[in-house]
Amino acid sequence: MVNMPRFLISIFCLFCLGCFFVSPVTADEKKTQDLPKIKVTMLLEHDGFLAWYAKENGWDKKLGFEIDLKICNTSGVEIIEQHNLNPKAWNVTAVSSTPLISASNNSSFEIIGLANDESTSNMVFVRADSEILKHKGWNADFPNVYGSPETISGQTFYVKRMTSGEYTLAKWLDIFDLDFSDIVVIDKPGVDSLEAMDRGTGEGMALWSPDTFDAERQGYRAVTSARMAEAEIPLMLIADKDFAAQNEELVSKFLATYLMAVNAHEDGYKKLVKAYQKFLKTYTGKVYPEEFCLFDLRNHTVFDIDKQLGLFATKGHRKSIINKLERNITSSMILYLNEDIRNNNCSIQKLKTPRNITDKYLIKAKSYLIKLKN
Repeated sequence: MVNMPRFLISIFCLFCLGCFFVSPVTADEKKTQDLPKIKVTMLLEHDGFLAWYAKENGWDKKLGFEIDLKICNTSGVEIIEQHNLNPKAWNVTAVSSTPLISASNNSSFEIIGLANDESTSNMVFVRADSEILKHKGWNADFPNVYGSPETISGQTFYVKRMTSGEYTLAKWLDIFDLDFSDIVVIDKPGVDSLEAMDRGTGEGMALWSPDTFDAERQGYRAVTSARMAEAEIPLMLIADKDFAAQNEELVSKFLATYLMAVNAHEDGYKKLVKAYQKFLKTYTGKVYPEEFCLFDLRNHTVFDIDKQLGLFATKGHRKSIINKLERNITSSMILYLNEDIRNNNCSIQKLKTPRNITDKYLIKAKSYLIKLKN
C-alpha cells in the first residue's frame, strides 16, 4: 500500500472530525423552514408591536405558518411606494388613510382589517409660551381646542407631508376658518421637527406617537388631538390583492394572530409594558421607560374580532361602516389637503370602493382565533 503523506492524513482526519461535529438540522428546524410565509411590513409603532407580539408568542407557528416580519422607522407613504416599485416587497401592512389616498390610483390593495385607532395619538403642539395657548374654545363646537385666527395666522409649523399629522393640522386650522395658505408649513419628520423647535425656530408642529411623548416631556403643549379636532385616524390592515386571493387561509391566519395580540391589549395593556420595551429595544437599540410604553399603549384604541366584523359587515346591499368611514375621510382629505392630493394624482374613486374593502378574511380568521385560544 502506498503511504499517504502525513499532512494529507491530517487534513482527512480534520475533515472527518468536522463532519462528525456538524449539527444536523433538527426536525423542528426543518418543519419551520417548510412553513408557508407571509411578508408583513409594519411601522415602528403600536401596530408594529402587536404584529411582533403575535410572532414573539409563536401564534403563527401554532397555526402552521410563519410571519416574516419587517419593522420600518419610515412612513406609510414610503411603505406604499415600496410596494408600487416592487409588488412582492410585502404581502400585508398597516397604514392610515393618508398613504392609502396617495396610492388610490393603484387598485392592487384590499383593506382586510383594522389595526388600531390613532385619533388620540396624533397632536398639534406649540411652545409653552405661545400666544396660541391664551385662547381656548374660540369655536364653541370645540371648547377644549386652543387657538384663534389672529394667533395662528402667519406662524410656522413643522409636519411631515402626506401623513396623518398633516391631516390633523389641516383639521385644526379649519376650526378657525384657516388653511395652509394662512400659515408657513415646513415638511419635516417628527424627530427633525422637534430638533428644529429646540433650536428656536417655528411656532408649532404636528406629531404622532412616539414623538408626541418626547414633545410633552420637553415641555411643548398640545393645542389639539386629532380626536378633539374630529379627525378620525384609523390604521387599516391592507393586503396585496393578488397575494390575498391566492392565499386566503394564510391571510386569515395572520389576522387571527394579530387579533390575539389585540385581545392581550384589551385584557390589560399595562401587562404589555415589558414586552413593548423589548420590542422597542430590538428595533431601536434604546431602552424606553415604562412611562412611555404606558403612554403609547393607553393612547391606542384596538378592536376585537366581533367589533371588526360589525364594522366591516354589509347587509342588504348597504355599505359597511368602514367603507363609509374611509369615503368620508378621503373626501375630507381631498378637501383639506387638496394641493398634496393633486400632486399625487389622487381621486376618491379607486381604493374606496366595496371591491377593495372586504370582511372575508376576518370571517375566516374567527375560527383560527378560537383555535389559538384553546
